[in-house]
Amino acid sequence: MQLNMPLHTDENLLASLNKALLGSPELDSTHEKLDHIGGTRTAKVITLSASNTTASENIFQITGTVEILSIHGGVADATTLVNCTAAHLEMYDGTATSDITRNQGELSGVSVGTFINKNATAANDFVVCDPVAGVFSEPASGNKSFAPFTITQKTGTDTFIRFTYTTTDAPINAQIDWEVRWDGHDDGLATGTLVAV
Repeated sequence: MQLNMPLHTDENLLASLNKALLGSPELDSTHEKLDHIGGTRTAKVITLSASNTTASENIFQITGTVEILSIHGGVADATTLVNCTAAHLEMYDGTATSDITRNQGELSGVSVGTFINKNATAANDFVVCDPVAGVFSEPASGNKSFAPFTITQKTGTDTFIRFTYTTTDAPINAQIDWEVRWDGHDDGLATGTLVAV
């Protein structure tokens, strides 16, 4: 038995994927629909270099309103990471801060490859999975592995997601590779955006 099926070329496939999606006027193609469902991926490596003090490192800048579908990091370098306490993610609007994770995270002595993850409300520390031993981690019953949240930019002010920590190392010398998946919301004026800074 022979099936007479149309030949699919790369051009035909691309044309098919780029057809407008009916019922979704803001989404022009399958590619955009998938980005909307899974979010846009943005990453940034930050360097921790404070010396016996508290410091903050901006990671991402928000314009308008965005929904953060997931945010996590990985320790990429731990040259000097003996003491890193009060570690947390926060929103900074140029004047005030709001914790995204509780300000009691502990990264002292973790190794390269340690996974850092927000999987609960802001009243909780981020999860730290140090690969020095096998780690099993799961959120509270009924929760997802990542805890989504929404951030709106303060009018006329640069607004950031940043990492804040305290160290007694003099200086600390480490890097964290942060990744976020996000979706911009239309506030009636424009669609929200997020960029690495």
